[in-house]
Amino acid sequence: MSHPNKLNVVQQQFIEELIKEIRKSLLFPRSLPLSEQYPEPPLANIRRIILSSYGMISVNLKQRKVRLLENNINEQKEGNAWEGSPFAQIETAMAYQYGIPLLLIRETDVEKIGVWSLGIGPFVILEWSSEAENPVEEFFQRNHWNSIFQSWIGHVRTGYYIKTQPEYQYSCFNRSENMQI
Repeated sequence: MSHPNKLNVVQQQFIEELIKEIRKSLLFPRSLPLSEQYPEPPLANIRRIILSSYGMISVNLKQRKVRLLENNINEQKEGNAWEGSPFAQIETAMAYQYGIPLLLIRETDVEKIGVWSLGIGPFVILEWSSEAENPVEEFFQRNHWNSIFQSWIGHVRTGYYIKTQPEYQYSCFNRSENMQI
């Protein structure tokens, strides 16, 4: 599970509830540096945990509020933007490259850039509003969340089954052929 380490109270409640939902499904979330840490640079640690995972939930939460002044072609800009964690880009992209089932959740108002841009990849990005009346309860009671989460669980379990099958099958039948007697 990918999420920033610096969380406000509502974000922390959201992450804790997400972990509970994952565990209720009999899956066991792992996260750098909370549950896993290796004596290697961050990118090597990310690669190691991704290669030993069967699915990934990536949560892109508000981290820095930035005042806009101008862009790279000197056009004046006004307003503010919320940036997420750069690791939300790196970890998600690496997991996608390895074909790991992804479930992406973006906090409302976080910039839609990179893998978090709508339509950039073949995945749905769920939005969570930390400013709703009951932000945590409302999100986890939505049918949209439940449907996508259950689908993701199915993909994770299928990936686990495929990756953990023995190389040699002790059977007279070839799995890829329909044997008729």
